[in-house]
Amino acid sequence: MKKFQVCTLPFLLGSTFALTQVSRANSNTPPLPIQVKQVTRWFVGEFDNTQQVADEPDVSLIKMSNCTVKLAKQDETGQSLNVYLQQETNGVPFRVRFYSFSKSETGVKVSIRRFINEETVLGMCTRPKSARVVNIANVATQTCEVEVNWQPGLYSGSNEPEGCPTRTSGGKVVSEVTIRARGTDSLDQIFDGQGNKTFGTEIKFRRIPFMSQED
Repeated sequence: MKKFQVCTLPFLLGSTFALTQVSRANSNTPPLPIQVKQVTRWFVGEFDNTQQVADEPDVSLIKMSNCTVKLAKQDETGQSLNVYLQQETNGVPFRVRFYSFSKSETGVKVSIRRFINEETVLGMCTRPKSARVVNIANVATQTCEVEVNWQPGLYSGSNEPEGCPTRTSGGKVVSEVTIRARGTDSLDQIFDGQGNKTFGTEIKFRRIPFMSQED
């Protein structure tokens, strides 16, 4: 009996310490409206994966340009912060998306949608801020969502195992993302209708030096 008491004492002390640490961490967690603004600010800017390519030559060099955009007046709701994302390789855009950041019950909800007519929005981040306006009629209704949660110095989340449906019948994409002030790590794993993974390379975007964050 004494042996049991001696053995359990460190466990109880450890549990108390852990609960104290969690309590302190929770007390430092920013309010959700602040989280939405912070993660959006960290996501905005000019990025590439030059550093990753130097370490992993098989990975393609990708540039990512993200900037805040406004909805056309008739579409304004004020419930989210919206970002235009454009990724390109060798100067050719291959991924253009409309991102919306808003608060959920426990974190920040990131909603990702396609543009119906991408040609009309290409190069959005090179336009003056006043001209970065998106008409919601040009944004697809289907959305892919990932919730990211605050940790000291970063936001991270995943939509596994459900993921989001792809254009391929029965296919899906499962996304993981970590957003920091210095960059974003993004892993999109694409599965076909039979559950076979067809793509899954993590891309490590880092903020391009001398490119300041958007005000």
